[in-house]
Amino acid sequence: MTMFETATGQTLFQFYALHLFLSSLFSWAVAHLLRRRYEDAQGILFLFFLFFNIALPVIGYLFTLLLGYYLLYVKHAPTLINTKMLNMEELDQDFPQVKRSFGEGSMIELMSNEFASQTLRMKALSAMAENMTQKNIGLIKHSLSDRDDELRLYSFSLICSMEHGLNNNIHEASLRFKSAEDEQSRADAAKELALLYWEMVYFDLSDEVLKTYLMNEALKYAKIAAAAHAHDKSINVLLGKIYLAKEEFDNATTEFVIAIESGVESEYIVPYLAELYFQRGNYTSTRSMLSLVESLKMSVTMYPVVAQWRD
Repeated sequence: MTMFETATGQTLFQFYALHLFLSSLFSWAVAHLLRRRYEDAQGILFLFFLFFNIALPVIGYLFTLLLGYYLLYVKHAPTLINTKMLNMEELDQDFPQVKRSFGEGSMIELMSNEFASQTLRMKALSAMAENMTQKNIGLIKHSLSDRDDELRLYSFSLICSMEHGLNNNIHEASLRFKSAEDEQSRADAAKELALLYWEMVYFDLSDEVLKTYLMNEALKYAKIAAAAHAHDKSINVLLGKIYLAKEEFDNATTEFVIAIESGVESEYIVPYLAELYFQRGNYTSTRSMLSLVESLKMSVTMYPVVAQWRD
């Protein structure tokens, strides 16, 4: 055995002897302090702390081996470089929260609810005024009999405003029709007049006395436009609607068939033909018409009607 090995063995012996002495000293001191609480377990406490302190170097060796293995073999997903954190406050500004304005239920329920706030019903009227469909105009006209004075006046002003706008457009189109210098301009003005008169009828903006006059005017100008634009399928559709409203079913059928042959989608024409057969009492043809176009089942407006006539 060389002198180096002898010196190393002596050093390790001295280290572990010192470690055993200090471990025994500290274990006795801690057990002595705990004797007040654990009177009958002073010896067990001394042995526990002595074993704990002696085992610490061994635990350190094992932990070193585990740490070395971890650093050598365990791999992690690559970390992205030059990334930035998202600013959630900016996202809140760019994506505003969308909330319901009128709560649950339909506009009909809201407008007929006497306990709904005036502010909410006024907002509903304003929203409907931005999209003047037949259904929305019906709701606005329903509010003309509301108990609230402001709602009645606001509804009346909306109806008057729309009627006034259509009348102005009719007047301007009439002037263009009368002063037209060529047949093309005259036919274009006639088509515009026919559509405007039909809008007055469709939106029910006149009483029953004027309704017949408006339909006759719409029909007159639509015929003039059709004579000049023989291949304009939109005029055939308009004529079909007018004849259907006038209950001239044979003429309406002819115009709708011409429109389909000219390329108008069946999905658009079939509901009118179904209504036509229903008005004539031909319910079998009504059912068969509604079953012709499969896409009608996907329409929010037409699905209840199609479901009602399902075989």
